[in-house]
Amino acid sequence: MAGGQWWSVRVELLGGGMAGELWPRPGRIFAVSTRHTLHALAEAIDDAFARWDRSHLHEFTFPAIGKRATEHRYADIDNPAVELDADHVRIADVLEPGTEFEYVFDHGDVRHEALLDRGG
Repeated sequence: MAGGQWWSVRVELLGGGMAGELWPRPGRIFAVSTRHTLHALAEAIDDAFARWDRSHLHEFTFPAIGKRATEHRYADIDNPAVELDADHVRIADVLEPGTEFEYVFDHGDVRHEALLDRGG
C-alpha cells in the first residue's frame, strides 16, 4: 500500500466471555497505515488475538468524535451520520495520534481497548 503515514497502535484485550476481566491485559502493537481501512485493522486484531470465528459482527467506537463503525453490509444502520462503514473508512478519517478507541469483536464476548500511540 503506497502512500500515507505509518502509525503504531497498541491494542489490549480487556476481557470477555468466560475469562471475565483480564489483568494484566494481554496486548499487541500494530503498524498501521493511515490508508488502511477499519476493516483491515479489525482483521489484523482478530488474527493477532486468534479469533478465527469471524461470523460475529465487530464494532469500533470512537468517543472523541462520537461515532462508531461496523460493516454496513451486515448491520441495520439507524443513523448513517454516526455509524460509519468499516469497509470504507480509513484510519486517518477517524483517528489521530493519542486517540483512544474501542474495538468489540462480539457484543456478547470480547472487548479490546486501543490507543493510537504515535505517528511514524
